[in-house]
Amino acid sequence: MLLNRQFTLLRAQKDPNRTPNTTRVLSDPSFFVLLLVIAFLSTVAQGQDTPYPIAYAAENIHSVTLHPRGLPAELPFIALDDGILKFRFDDLSERFRTLEMRWQHCTFDWYDSPDLTTSDCIQGFTSLSLDQAESSFNTRVGYTHFAAQFPNDLMRFEKSGNYILKVVDPSEPDTPLILRRFVVYENIVDIEMTVQEAKSIPLKRSHQELDFAITHSPDRFVIQDAYDALQTTLLQNGRWDAAISSLEPLFVKGEEVVFSQQGENAFEGGNSWRFVDLKSLQFVSQGLDRIEAGRNHFHMHLEPDELRTYAYHQARRDLNGAYIISNERQDDHTGGDYVMAHFYLACFDPYPDRDVYVFGQCSDWMFPLTHRMTWDDTKRRYEIALFLKQGYYNYTYVTRPSWAADRYDTEALTKGAAVTSTVEGSHAATDNTYQVIAYYWDDSGYDRVVGFHSSRAAVY
Repeated sequence: MLLNRQFTLLRAQKDPNRTPNTTRVLSDPSFFVLLLVIAFLSTVAQGQDTPYPIAYAAENIHSVTLHPRGLPAELPFIALDDGILKFRFDDLSERFRTLEMRWQHCTFDWYDSPDLTTSDCIQGFTSLSLDQAESSFNTRVGYTHFAAQFPNDLMRFEKSGNYILKVVDPSEPDTPLILRRFVVYENIVDIEMTVQEAKSIPLKRSHQELDFAITHSPDRFVIQDAYDALQTTLLQNGRWDAAISSLEPLFVKGEEVVFSQQGENAFEGGNSWRFVDLKSLQFVSQGLDRIEAGRNHFHMHLEPDELRTYAYHQARRDLNGAYIISNERQDDHTGGDYVMAHFYLACFDPYPDRDVYVFGQCSDWMFPLTHRMTWDDTKRRYEIALFLKQGYYNYTYVTRPSWAADRYDTEALTKGAAVTSTVEGSHAATDNTYQVIAYYWDDSGYDRVVGFHSSRAAVY
């Protein structure tokens, strides 16, 4: 078990975004006793070079959602003992396909867990057919809608941790059609969190800071090593692209581990999410300018958006970037049509050396080229047309360095991180939701999620 953990930590040296706590392991003389053995194993192991992506969907797969059952706007985090996830997507392929779901347990930083097989962490079937499939009805764009929920009578999770959901065609099992992250957690430690204006003076008005403490007890779970075995991840609105991981504890006092690093645990506050209502094909709803009937699908033109870089912050409840599939006349999931939604962002001049993206759950929380806007020099605005299913959408505009286009590697997500303030401004009073995930390296050889806490930042 120790050897596999040391190998995992040694691999982290290749990735600057992975845990800085490895320096503590490397400073231990006993580590070097294992170095030659590890080097040998690394020559024969077929390990991952990069972590699993935040999300992936093949070309003909659209409207992938994964959320707790009955909570379509919530994040895919469930308790080990009683949580159930609802999974949906549309396949726009011309032929019907029989597809399967599979699961993979991962480390805290989204590599395959080195000491676990799938059967170690799942009781029952480790792959299931997606047999709940229906064809779309009375839509211009035809598709097959797949739905499933898990855990269910045929499988359940035995271990907490990070998981990857894979959808594959059994005829090509090594080529996933869908990859989605989700987290199964235990609450055997307590997490207390406060969200406030950043303490750092330069960030005070634009950033929000998370201070938190983890409390353990002998009757539930004991944290014996708070510096190496314990790992934490902080998320804003469930965004893995901007996650803050592997913070060092500020101090350990008895059964309490306190984290409060000035600046290191601060997030750009951003702004309230923009929204558009695409539910109706007959009436112009909120956020829309006009609807046009095209040859193959409808075109829905949004009202031109304005820059909010220096605008006064206006607090507004939103879905924190999520979308909800819905329409006015038929079944939401099999009667909703696909439309071309045209987004416009008025701007004085194009941003030099930066790309503008429409970002949110509608972009799978990533930065695909399909969501990168183009500049119209005549109309002085950025434009893009997105292929979306009818529903209610939150979105925002972010910028990234042009060199980072369509890249999801460590360098692109750190040095080329998305910036909200360029277009939207950034405010410490923005209403965001934050998540703290506490991982602990279990003796049986995996990163166990021993605690999870989610809290909404108060609007000042």
